[in-house]
Amino acid sequence: MERTVHVHEPKTNPERILIRQIWRVKDMQSVKRTEKILPKGTAEIIFNLSEGIYGYKAEVKNAFYLPKYFINGVNSTPFHLSISSTQYFVGIQCSVFALKYIFNIPSAAFNNQVLEGSLVCPSLDVLAEQLSESDSFDHQVEAITKWVRSKLKDYSILEANNRIIKLHADPDIIHLSVKEISEKYNITPRHLSRLCVEFLGMCTEDMILYRKYLSSLYQIHQPQQSLTAITYDCGFYDQPHFARTFKLFTGLTPRQYRQAMGILPGHIFEISDKPDVPWSGQKSTPDLFSV
Repeated sequence: MERTVHVHEPKTNPERILIRQIWRVKDMQSVKRTEKILPKGTAEIIFNLSEGIYGYKAEVKNAFYLPKYFINGVNSTPFHLSISSTQYFVGIQCSVFALKYIFNIPSAAFNNQVLEGSLVCPSLDVLAEQLSESDSFDHQVEAITKWVRSKLKDYSILEANNRIIKLHADPDIIHLSVKEISEKYNITPRHLSRLCVEFLGMCTEDMILYRKYLSSLYQIHQPQQSLTAITYDCGFYDQPHFARTFKLFTGLTPRQYRQAMGILPGHIFEISDKPDVPWSGQKSTPDLFSV
């Protein structure tokens, strides 16, 4: 089979709280192809066990080699992959607040970046080696689970009464104002905004708008849902407001996305007949930071 995908959803704590899924993609196609990844509201730690895969944001002329392992926080614009041969990724898809708990760095510091993992957490080097040495997905999941647990010194911070975790999981956020959220969680608007930036990567107002967009992204994949119904289900004022917001994050109108989308929400795959991506001279990602 040319493309195989494995997915594991954790069932035990603490990893169940932090991780949405551990996944692996092996794509053995030799044809050149691109993948447009829309903002999905998650953070990912990805181990690139491939060669010669490029990434870029707005323009292909700014393409860069993907590092061997990297951290991608919340994106507010699409990210593109250009693949010319084998793709082999192992990924940890996290709730965005997991970055703060795992690395003790505010989640907002990871926004819209592809950060080389060794500059953020040296222990990722050991994990990357373990993943590359085993072809068993079960063994890879076991290694990732062990690593995540080693990063958490105190599991009690993830207790059910943790307000930021409850807020992140609250589906009513898209229909509430900042004032209403503050009252619901018994916290001042100023402190709420500080927590949202630190753990969710953006201020409260931006978080509400982003959540509206995310809700609409997944509803568009329900064929029985009209765009008019999605507009009001997701808390938009009207269809122009919905279209502007969706295009702000994706570069596409909701109708354009529905025409281009595949099975996997937030991913658009295309076979490319273009020549190889022009190399800008960068061997890894731009805008890296060291801690």
